[in-house]
Amino acid sequence: MAGTQLHVPQKLRRGKFRFKEEKSVRSGAHLLALMCRALELEHLGDTRLLDMGCGCKFTQSILGHDLPIRHYTGVDVYAEMIGFLQSTVTDERFEYHCADLHNEMYNPTGEKLSPASRLPLEEGSFDLICAFSVFTHLEPGDYAEMLRLLRRYVKPGGRLFYTLFVNERTPGGYGWVDMFTAGMEKVGLNKLAERRSEFEGAQHTGVPDFVDAVAGKPLRVAMYSREHALRLVEGTGWRVRSLNDPEKHIQHYMICEPV
Repeated sequence: MAGTQLHVPQKLRRGKFRFKEEKSVRSGAHLLALMCRALELEHLGDTRLLDMGCGCKFTQSILGHDLPIRHYTGVDVYAEMIGFLQSTVTDERFEYHCADLHNEMYNPTGEKLSPASRLPLEEGSFDLICAFSVFTHLEPGDYAEMLRLLRRYVKPGGRLFYTLFVNERTPGGYGWVDMFTAGMEKVGLNKLAERRSEFEGAQHTGVPDFVDAVAGKPLRVAMYSREHALRLVEGTGWRVRSLNDPEKHIQHYMICEPV
């Protein structure tokens, strides 16, 4: 069934398909379906979802593809985009909030994440929290603080789904390291050839805990060893259910549950 088409100005769209709106919306629908599959959910019709670092494509996908959802809360550091969604989306199932949190890539003047950080939301009120392309741009201290922050807002028995870059080669060949080691010049990775030894992944021992992978572009690719990515979850109030290999449309993704 066709739903409500929401057009978002190009200047407010981010991500891989920011210049191709229709493709971006299809990508959002695919990722939502993948998340449901991974969490063994038929759909999100009974789910109160907190989308951290929301962007706009999940809103467009849910509305445009008429996907079921109980309630959607989007949070992002991009104030202008959040303002647009607040003023444009009239469906009462949707709400949006700006969080002025520091990120070297997206919001360098924002408030540094700390144990005092809070979101303007009711704690313990979400069945599911997702964070696509958030931990992929966080340094280790912020990685752990973000986990602690999000833990406040999940219901008992809820879950957390987030994507990340893991410094290893994978069987399917869809990971960032797979593309790097294959010398995919078309995505600009040839410029990093002199740093190849940092991205040997599972083929070698001594993988660095963390690598800020793209020189001159802080946190464009925040790359973690598998061990460090798992270790950073410890003590944050979450328990890892699975760390999953990349697929065609997604990098590594972690599924956690509250302790």
